[in-house]
Amino acid sequence: MSSHDTAAAASAAVPDTAAAVGSAEPVGTAVQRLAAFAVGCRESLPAAVAADVPGRILDILGLALAASTEPGADAVPSVLRAVRRWGGIAESTVVGTGERLPAPVAALVNGTMAHALDFDDTHLPSVLHPSASVVPAALAAAEATGADGDALIAAVAAGIEICNRLGTAAYDAELRNSVFFERGLHATSICGTIGSAAAAGLLYGLDAAGIASAMGIAASMGAGLIEANRTGGTVKKVHCGWAAHGGVTAAVLAAEGMTGPPTVLEGRFGFFAAYTDGRFDAGALLDGLGTRWELLRTVYKPYPTNHFTHPGIDCALALRERGLTADDVASAELGVAAPVLRTIAEPAAEKARPASAYHAKFSGPYTVAAALTGGGGLGVTLSDFAELRADRLALAARIRCVADERATERFPTAFGAVLRVRTHGGELLEHRVDSSRGGPEHPLRSEELALKFAINATGALTDAAAQALTATVLGRRTATEIMQACIADR
Repeated sequence: MSSHDTAAAASAAVPDTAAAVGSAEPVGTAVQRLAAFAVGCRESLPAAVAADVPGRILDILGLALAASTEPGADAVPSVLRAVRRWGGIAESTVVGTGERLPAPVAALVNGTMAHALDFDDTHLPSVLHPSASVVPAALAAAEATGADGDALIAAVAAGIEICNRLGTAAYDAELRNSVFFERGLHATSICGTIGSAAAAGLLYGLDAAGIASAMGIAASMGAGLIEANRTGGTVKKVHCGWAAHGGVTAAVLAAEGMTGPPTVLEGRFGFFAAYTDGRFDAGALLDGLGTRWELLRTVYKPYPTNHFTHPGIDCALALRERGLTADDVASAELGVAAPVLRTIAEPAAEKARPASAYHAKFSGPYTVAAALTGGGGLGVTLSDFAELRADRLALAARIRCVADERATERFPTAFGAVLRVRTHGGELLEHRVDSSRGGPEHPLRSEELALKFAINATGALTDAAAQALTATVLGRRTATEIMQACIADR
């Protein structure tokens, strides 16, 4: 079977019969098999997966806490003002404020905070960010239902795995890119909605048929375009919140009796037909469920910027370590994988002079300038993007971006770059990385993850409260206890 099957071929590979949970041979439609896998997560998880999930919850809570106190924030306050006009039953808690809202609405707010800083984890080669939607959805549903800590971890594991597999199924090896991205779609939010529905469905006590329906309903709710990465606008910040909101809403609707189409993924008018012209890798989606975990290939970001900028930041930090200063730079050339030029280098004039500090996070030239002039955290920190600086804009104007063959060959299983700097003295300096820090070949160490959380959380919590939150999450406590520990100024 070729790497990308048509919907018809995929349907042939997945018999159109009812799922049989526990059957030796997997049967059922694609969504039925994913639902059966999710239900199986209730019973047991591999030790590595169970150990991994609390760290993802903690990372997301740290990011949400940092976003709750972000100076000059626009998206999170906008979302909060909007949802306060909606009303509803107080079921679940907003990170930082302690405000209680209906579960789908709390998921919307917390998911927006989780993705607002562009600091959340990444799965490759799908290039999507699963935890920023799935974790807020699971926390909101777990708090609303009073689920215990083990149920929360199982739900997060199932939701992230399904999200990642949907993204991986749309990776085209010939294109060396995700079909979602080629079409301008944000895989994070589209796949995140379905993963969130699976996670929430588990916590609302749905059986396999109910979870399949929740995912089938959610497939009609996911959305997200990535044009804002190129030319501005802050709508991308809400993508994970909307995915979490859609996922919890779909689970509640399924719990109340609504049903979804059993062929929602591979069908003639289904998910892949709508988003990828029917091209998807059925094996990547369904093979080895429960034994091969894409969740464990999800990496943490060291820098609060678009992930495609990270290898350029690594190069700049390395040249800075060798003594290069911003004043030395006469001109510079940043070589990156060809597909990422559309995101961090085009339109060239806007990337050299971003419209806002948020848009600067998606600029190759500006992020290199920030790395040569900033510092703190793990090398580049949130304060480097609190505002645009004139000296960085002037430096960014001297940096041009080009396609680099070696980085292109490794993309998107690894993000590489080369930075060549011509100094005013005529010297040519060069540094290359083939896999960015924090990527699959260079994952962050536990002490680096602890530092990242501490920096993010202590903008809203005291040091003692941040440590207490860590202990609560790692102690596998309930969502109610976790969210109580997230309330600022305790």
